[in-house]
Amino acid sequence: MRAYLYILTAFLCIFCLTDFCNVPVTKAEEITYYRVMSENTILFHTPVESSEATNVYFTLPATYFVQLISEYDELFLFVMYKDFSGYVLRDNVERVYSVPTTPYLDNITFGVQGVANLVMRSEPNTSSEYIGTIPFNATDIEYFGAVRGELVNADLGDEWYYCRYKSFEQGILTGYVYAPLTTNLTEILPNTEVVETEPSEAVNGDTIIAPELQSGSNWLLILGLTIPAIILLILVFRPSKRKHKKVATRQIANLNKLSLPESKDDKNFDF
Repeated sequence: MRAYLYILTAFLCIFCLTDFCNVPVTKAEEITYYRVMSENTILFHTPVESSEATNVYFTLPATYFVQLISEYDELFLFVMYKDFSGYVLRDNVERVYSVPTTPYLDNITFGVQGVANLVMRSEPNTSSEYIGTIPFNATDIEYFGAVRGELVNADLGDEWYYCRYKSFEQGILTGYVYAPLTTNLTEILPNTEVVETEPSEAVNGDTIIAPELQSGSNWLLILGLTIPAIILLILVFRPSKRKHKKVATRQIANLNKLSLPESKDDKNFDF
């Protein structure tokens, strides 16, 4: 009887763990990413296809990703890139169905050379709001992306960098600097990470099974949890050796009482 209890308990453990490892994730719980497919994908401040300086963050790096916040309309998606939220054209991105390991540029930096203090602006032009300065020979300035802005010098071009600089005196500065006055920009390599481009099997058309919960490693997890559970149940329900020994000793004593012959002292004599 006890063996059947062990088998039933093991079956219930396997069933519960299998069901846990295949929990459907509703669309509301999904983390959806889109891959940047075009070299000229702009992260806009507003859902307007305008390259005006007031409406542009920077150009997103192709082959990297943006995280979907909401589907704004037929033309735009409202997305997140690092800690910046903005809009991208749907035609410039492609949805993926897995979570990328490296969705954004990471550890891309540059330095300052050629000027005593590089001015940071709120827009990629010299007439916009002054934010702060980056000193000569500064390094480790965090790069987010480039954008076309004011042509400050015809020989140098019109490229500006959107960046962040941590200054002890000025605090954290985020804005635009004129790219030709910078140096040593880290090489930006394409993101060759392989991601799922087809959806997982739908459940009732409304939910999908999270891809990370469908791998074969789940069976290792199930076995790893079930086997110790069975061993624990055996230890809990198995009577102790001491108890068995007491019962056996009691039974032997009873048998001895029944089988021993009467002694002479126990006989009755008539006078």
